[in-house]
Amino acid sequence: MTVKIKTLLSFMCLLLCGASVASAERLPLAELELTQKGEQVKFELVGEKLPGGYANDLLLLMKDADKKIITAYKPHVDGGYNCLLEAVQLKEGDKNILLSIGRGNWRAGRDFLLLDFKNPKKVQEVFADTDNFGVVKKVEWNADAIDVTMADGKTHNVEIDQDMLEQIHKRGKAPNYSGLTSLIAHDFDGDGKDELFSTQSIVADKTMLADVGAVWKLQELDGKDSWKTGRYTIMLASGGKNNTINDGVDAEEYCVLPRKIVVPGGEATYPVVIYKNNPTLQNEVNALLMKETAPLLEKFYRGEADVAFNVAVTSPYLLSLQLISGKSSFVHHNVHLDVETGKLIKIEDILDTKQEDFFKLLNLLNNNKNLDFSEGLPKEWYIKEDKIFFLENVCGKEEVSGFALGNLHKFIKVQKWISHKSD
Repeated sequence: MTVKIKTLLSFMCLLLCGASVASAERLPLAELELTQKGEQVKFELVGEKLPGGYANDLLLLMKDADKKIITAYKPHVDGGYNCLLEAVQLKEGDKNILLSIGRGNWRAGRDFLLLDFKNPKKVQEVFADTDNFGVVKKVEWNADAIDVTMADGKTHNVEIDQDMLEQIHKRGKAPNYSGLTSLIAHDFDGDGKDELFSTQSIVADKTMLADVGAVWKLQELDGKDSWKTGRYTIMLASGGKNNTINDGVDAEEYCVLPRKIVVPGGEATYPVVIYKNNPTLQNEVNALLMKETAPLLEKFYRGEADVAFNVAVTSPYLLSLQLISGKSSFVHHNVHLDVETGKLIKIEDILDTKQEDFFKLLNLLNNNKNLDFSEGLPKEWYIKEDKIFFLENVCGKEEVSGFALGNLHKFIKVQKWISHKSD
C-alpha cells in the first residue's frame, strides 16, 4: 500500500483566517456531505476548468457546517475529467473519501485516490498511485490464448475465441493491459467494512479481450495497514464491435460512466452520471440511480443475476437508461431522468393519458394482444427513435408493444421530451 502524507503550508494563513481558498478561476467539480465525529462536514473538490472539460490544479477542501475550511489537501493527481467524490467505510469510525478522476472521456481509465481525513493535519492517501496499476503484472500471447500473470505470481491461461482473433487481424500486436478502469466499494462479507472491487481491461489491436476483476481488503500487518488482494477473475469480453450495451456517453452537459464489478461467475455494470457544471445535482441524480439499481445489484451479490445497462436516450432534457438484470433470461427496468432537475419522468409527464379517447386509440393501434391497455399503462416504457414502447412481464415473459409517436401527437404534453437523440 502506498501512503502519502502532504501538508499545505502555503494555505495555513488562509485557513487560520477562515477565508475561502477557491479563487474566481476555481470551479466546484465534485462535492460530498457526511458526518465525521458527530459533526456535519462537507468535502469540495475545486479546480481550474479548461474549455475542453479538463480541470487542473485540483484541491480538495474540507469544510465545517459554517462553511469554514478545516483543511485543504492537494492530491498527487493534478488534473483530469469527470471527477467524483464518494464515501467509503474501510474501518470502524470515520469514513474515507474516494476521489476518482478520469484520464479522458468515458472510455479512458480513471485514477482513484482513497483519502483518510481522520487527522486533518495529516491527510493520508491509503489507496494511491501505485495501487492504480492494479493486480495484472504481465500479459502475453500463447498460441490462440493469452497468459495473464497476477499479483500473486500465478499465471492464468485464457483461450480466445476465433471471432475475437479475427477482429485482431493478426497476432502481430502484443496484448496489453490497462490500469484500473473501475473501483467500487461494497461490504460484501457483511462485517461492516467495505471491500474494494477493481476492474482492469486487457486489449489487443484496440480489440477488447477480457476484463480482470479483483477484491481488495484492508488489513493490519505488523501494526501497519496494507492491502490484501484476491478473488481474481478473468472474464472474456462478449459482443461484437457494434454492441453498445454498457457503453457510456459524452453529452454536452453531462456524461454517463460505466462502473463494473467482475467476480467468479458473474459481472455487474451500472451507470453513474457526471454533470459538468453542477456537482450538487450530480449527487442527487446518482443517489436516485443507486436507489433504482440497488435491487438488481443485491441479486448480483447473491449470485442470482448479472447486471448491465443501455443508454437509450440522450438529450439536453431527457436521459433514459435501461437497467438489465438476469442470467439466461433478462428483465429490463427503465429509468427516465429530467436532465435539468434530476427528477424521475413519468409517462404522464409526456402523454396526456386522461383524455377520454387515449386508451381507445392505444388498444386500436396495439399490435401485441398479450398486452391489454384498457385499465392503464404498464410501469415500464421507453422511447426509441420515433416510437414509444410499453413492456410488461406476463407469465414470466416480457411483452412489448410499440407505437409511433406521430400517431399519438394529440396526446403529447411537452414536446421537448420527445425531441431527442436515441442511442
